[in-house]
Amino acid sequence: MGSREDLEEQLVAGIADALKMDIDERGKASLLVSGGSTPKDLFQKLSEADLDWSKVFISLVDERFLPDGHKDQNGTMVKSLLLQNQAADAQFVPLVNKADDLKANLHQAKEDVKQLPRPFTVVILGMGGDGHTASLFPQAPQLDLGMDLDSKEDLIMTEPITAPYERITFTRKALLDTRHLVLHCYGADKKEVLNEAMRQKTYRPYPIEAFLHQDLAPLEVHWTE
Repeated sequence: MGSREDLEEQLVAGIADALKMDIDERGKASLLVSGGSTPKDLFQKLSEADLDWSKVFISLVDERFLPDGHKDQNGTMVKSLLLQNQAADAQFVPLVNKADDLKANLHQAKEDVKQLPRPFTVVILGMGGDGHTASLFPQAPQLDLGMDLDSKEDLIMTEPITAPYERITFTRKALLDTRHLVLHCYGADKKEVLNEAMRQKTYRPYPIEAFLHQDLAPLEVHWTE
């Protein structure tokens, strides 16, 4: 088992290689990232990667419905840690632009994300201690909608119930439309949840199960203590 720093360096190398390949093949690339505390150091390391960031579109797998610059907004962290250094030239596509109007924001976000190259180049998922990923929470009334592989929606609004703030999240179907699907998490508690989710045959009570047991975009699990 390697250190967190070793894991992050390996992840940065893999993500950068994937982005470069798509830039070479398609002329552009896309990266969806997660919020939370886990990816902070990864973002800082990734921001130094040597590639043509001006051809990379970056967005989030989910976002809290908060005004731009709010300390709890995922986008605030992405701007301060990832969209720096070499990656300052990347094209950021936020999920919240109209924090005073949930319905109008969802409509605008659906239009904005159409500029992201599909399939996505890399999607980096995180995981909470309850097994949620993106904003697909176990208790959210919208969980089934978010997990539906027949859904025509890329984005939906969710109410976590067990966590603060309403959220906007990509659906499972949209997140699986990627060339590289990565789960990045740390700690013995997360490993226990992952092991338990692997034994399940349904995404309740652990939504991450729906990403572990599928073959549309095999999940690369990057975990260490």
